[in-house]
Amino acid sequence: MSNFYDAWLGYWDEEKNEREQARVFINEEELEWVRTKQDWRAALICAREIGFVTTGVTMLGDIPRGWHTGRHSHGEEAIYIIQGSGFSVIDDIRYNWETGSCLFMPYGSVHQHFNSGEEKVRYLSAMALPLERFAGMARIIQYEEAGENYMGQTDNIKMAESEIHPEHGRIVLQLKDAPVVTAEEFGSYLSKLKDEFTESQPKEMKTVGVPGHRSRLVMFMGGPENNFKAREIEITSILCDEPGMHSGKHSHMEALLYVLQGEGYSIVDDRRFEWKKGTLFQVQGPDTVHQHFNTSNTEAQQLRIHFGIRAQFFQKIAKGVFPYRYYEFSSYK
Repeated sequence: MSNFYDAWLGYWDEEKNEREQARVFINEEELEWVRTKQDWRAALICAREIGFVTTGVTMLGDIPRGWHTGRHSHGEEAIYIIQGSGFSVIDDIRYNWETGSCLFMPYGSVHQHFNSGEEKVRYLSAMALPLERFAGMARIIQYEEAGENYMGQTDNIKMAESEIHPEHGRIVLQLKDAPVVTAEEFGSYLSKLKDEFTESQPKEMKTVGVPGHRSRLVMFMGGPENNFKAREIEITSILCDEPGMHSGKHSHMEALLYVLQGEGYSIVDDRRFEWKKGTLFQVQGPDTVHQHFNTSNTEAQQLRIHFGIRAQFFQKIAKGVFPYRYYEFSSYK
């Protein structure tokens, strides 16, 4: 007769089977766009609702010219502006942004986004709603719905004196201000970081003089020097590869990659997946071996996202069981 412990013993096999059956990539033409109270148009791009096994939720949102999103509050959120320009009002303070900007919405902050440019805004949003739901903290409050901007709507909103909030840390980082770490600099860069997350990474990645496994990294929330204080989610960086080059072969816990530019393929646990601009693909974890190949004649750029359940918790405490491994150097070696 089975009992609760017998069920526990079966958890790992059940989880492996669930991951094997799950979706691991999606292309832009496959997205299901809907109108919501918050967005003129939005689509899930990585979530359990569309077949992924993930610890967070990632979506795309569009704001037409002359429009704004709804006004709401919820848990932490990281946002990347794929195209367009505008500003966000966060707890009654205005922060401007443009294509390539990375933003952080602190837990519980009341926020709203405005398109003030001449083209449609598209943004990528990452949140940890599944974790908040599990913890009984998934409260979203809607104050206003999306709609057209009207004259004088934000005239009395105070402009932020700094992109770094005195309590919540950095709110926005413009692409032009984001630090860039080249392959030649990467080992030296990591060797200077003493946080537990970096300490859990393989020594091959932290050795002075050893090239990194991408041609360059544009650092956002993954760079401690940028003063982001996110805990639930991170848009860490843009990972870049030169034409015809490939990354190192390695494994780690869950991460998401959204292709901003270029095309190529990835080998993920011996399965090959093609990608192009607008593709999102997932490294499922907790020990997924993968490698990326740029087959285009332009630099490939992948926006990297991961969730705090990995970065702030499991990677540090479970490294003896599920270590971050490095198997093979990149073509930059």
